Amino acid sequence: MQKFVSIIWHMIYPLKPIEIILTIFVLFAWSRVVLRFRDRQINQKELAFWSCLWLIILIMVYVPGKTTYLAHLIGMGRGFDAMVFIAIIALFYTIYRLYIKANETEQEITEIIRQMALRLDVKKGRKRIRKKISN
Repeated sequence: MQKFVSIIWHMIYPLKPIEIILTIFVLFAWSRVVLRFRDRQINQKELAFWSCLWLIILIMVYVPGKTTYLAHLIGMGRGFDAMVFIAIIALFYTIYRLYIKANETEQEITEIIRQMALRLDVKKGRKRIRKKISN
């Protein structure tokens, strides 16, 4: 047991605090993805997408030089700047998709409510007619 603790300690000790924090966060986030998959709330494609995304983030934490290479590919100077730029673009796209989905859902709800109201009105109308005929 002491040898195991020693091995773990030597693995963790050279890490910077930000690397430890981000590793814990990524593992936590990925565990949420796996739990949602087990509960059948997401499918295999979504599991693969989120797993790849969290793996890429983890790789960027431990091999930051690769982000500089990516930055030079897209015409930027520093890797961090490129990652922030890409993240902002991804967030705007995600917000756009959520906005579209919310509008579609709102339209579907409006249509369902409209149909229910018409059905209810028709049923009440029949009752009124029956009452008038029986009087």
